[in-house]
Amino acid sequence: VFSEIDHMPGWTERDAIMEQMRPLLAVVLAAITATGQQTSEPIKVADTFVFGVSKCGTSSMFETLVMSDEICPPKDSNNEIMKLTRHYIQPWFYTRLKVEDMKAGYASCDWNQRRLDSTESYSTYATVPQNIYTLYDEHGMDKSTIRFIMVIRDPMERAYAWYNFGNGENFPGFNVTFEEKVTQELNVIRKCQNYAKSHGITDDVSVWAFCSKTFLEYDGTVVYPGSMARALKYYFRFFDPEQFLVLPLQEYHDNFPEAMERISQHLGLKNTAAFEQSHSNHGRKPYELPKMPQNLVEHFQAEYTEMAELIKKHPNTFYRVQTVFPDRS
Repeated sequence: VFSEIDHMPGWTERDAIMEQMRPLLAVVLAAITATGQQTSEPIKVADTFVFGVSKCGTSSMFETLVMSDEICPPKDSNNEIMKLTRHYIQPWFYTRLKVEDMKAGYASCDWNQRRLDSTESYSTYATVPQNIYTLYDEHGMDKSTIRFIMVIRDPMERAYAWYNFGNGENFPGFNVTFEEKVTQELNVIRKCQNYAKSHGITDDVSVWAFCSKTFLEYDGTVVYPGSMARALKYYFRFFDPEQFLVLPLQEYHDNFPEAMERISQHLGLKNTAAFEQSHSNHGRKPYELPKMPQNLVEHFQAEYTEMAELIKKHPNTFYRVQTVFPDRS
């Protein structure tokens, strides 16, 4: 855990100002460079993104979708499917991606197939929607063709599931109790939030985006990824909410045919018969949820409220999510 927030890499007043200006700068940059970077041949890169956070079923959803011949996943040089493409397309996180790198992963795809990209980390880093938007804009590609699928889970339940997994696998920093791990991460989050606000970033979504940079350097994976409502709000600054379908992991498990029918409609797929349910974590030791620490409960109260507000505002974006985020008004 970083002891001094001022010593965190990249944390400067300039970065705070840039974070506020980033969406506008992306549009301006695209307008300036688009003409010079157009290619003579049509380009198709990833246009279907499955994302959520760890322990929300992202891997299972990926494994199900690639069963369709209307979906094309990225493949490596040996023509093997890359299950978690963050290991291949990591520049989504760090810098603007070169279109040549993307084209190589989808070289075997037919023109009419949807090109799938999937990782549980895409909802955690604010760099991702910025980089997708910029790549499409610079090369004159139609952003309206992009579709996003987000798999969600109760944020406190997910937090313990990931802690339990990390503790069992002896991940660095997980050799403490759940309560200790939660407190450590909440302390870092609060320091970051205070730092951002003291440098002129005032709205909660921009603070979330600014602080997401911290977790490129610090493995704060138990608490921070649970802020799924703010992640969605940030994505909505770049893309139309109608391009998103948000569904709970429980629907994938309990009502698989209906869930896949809705997903097929969202993606424009014609055939759902090929889909089979996948359980990427099958065989792991079951566990019981403990009583949640009070500081974690308090932290996620805003998440429940904000997600409920998003559901009311964009009902077509959400599919049966009331099981996770019931209306508490």
